[in-house]
Amino acid sequence: MSLDEDVHEKEDSEGSSSDANTDSERQIYYNWVLQTFDARSTTGGDPQLRVGYFDSPMSGYSADAISPEEARGCRTAQFLVHKTAPRDQWQADQLHEPWEIDGDWSLTGICDGTPSRDTGIPTVWPARNGIEDVETDNVDIGMQDTSPDDIAMPFHPWCFDIFCRQSKIQFQRINVSGLMTWRNAEFDWAAFGSFPRAKEVEASQEQWWSHKPGTEYLVSNPLYVPGLPGILLSAVKDEGLGASYDAYDETKSSQSATDPRTLPHNGQADFLSVLPAEIQLMIIDYLGSSDITSLSIASRAFTELPNCVWYRLVRREMPWLWEAWDESECKHSPLLWTNVTTAEIKSVIRARSTYAKALCEDAYTENAAERVAEHRFPLSVILPDQAEGVAESTADLG
Repeated sequence: MSLDEDVHEKEDSEGSSSDANTDSERQIYYNWVLQTFDARSTTGGDPQLRVGYFDSPMSGYSADAISPEEARGCRTAQFLVHKTAPRDQWQADQLHEPWEIDGDWSLTGICDGTPSRDTGIPTVWPARNGIEDVETDNVDIGMQDTSPDDIAMPFHPWCFDIFCRQSKIQFQRINVSGLMTWRNAEFDWAAFGSFPRAKEVEASQEQWWSHKPGTEYLVSNPLYVPGLPGILLSAVKDEGLGASYDAYDETKSSQSATDPRTLPHNGQADFLSVLPAEIQLMIIDYLGSSDITSLSIASRAFTELPNCVWYRLVRREMPWLWEAWDESECKHSPLLWTNVTTAEIKSVIRARSTYAKALCEDAYTENAAERVAEHRFPLSVILPDQAEGVAESTADLG
């Protein structure tokens, strides 16, 4: 059913058909919510069984193609909401970020996916500042008497955390107001449709997400990639890092002891190999990755380059790759929301509620019972290892 259909203008017979279609689509959506990455619902809790497709590619990705660890939290949604009440009435909690205190925007709790706009609005956990149900959308559909600021912006906590890192680099602060100004400036259907996206996203982005084989990478966690720290560290540990490391010595030792001028390369004498190692590195400093590739084809002397060369290229050509940053460039701790699920938060909140209720029956005041329950059941999250230390090690190569 098209999102912009006006059901009030349909004939009665068409309305009946529309209601049936809506019920069918709603059931498809709820089935998708329940089944996506819910291995236990189909395997009976047997960890040895592999989870494949359920009834169609709409239902979810196969665990044979992407592990639950890689996709953990891929459906988690959070929202930026405008503070409608006076700032002095906004209450910070144990989960607040410093920029929330004085800013015009604040984070909500999280939810496990968002319903289609024609089936309902999301309910978030915990209810921060009393906000449980969130009016949200990624486009302004033109509701009367609705300001863009009244519509919360949805996002994945992963993506917002990456934005925070980039914002600190560009603005030396988390520029949430700038983000929302950008959102409000490009908040219509035309801007949403023209925004550049990967072709896999465009092919999968229907009213319900289509889980097409080969697009599993779209739901992988960009912050906590299993095995990535080890891979990055292994790329630098063989360099012999330390005070004695010298890129010049490595470049010099990689050259053949045989006179390079006598060694043919693609049928031609390799005259570039006679250049001193320090001059070779100076030449490399002026080249990009594509030019270095061409140079390595022309001369054997440039086929084995020290990691400092590749590190410099990564920093120059991939400035967004925060794993390569030096720790002094961006002081940042991942937000709690990046590694907690809605189910985990619900479990803690329900445990607190049950415990506080029991304490109230045992002569505790309501406030005292809530404080004791919060202490008894803290919302503690152990963040997985990231690529910490990798940037520091690779920075030594420069």
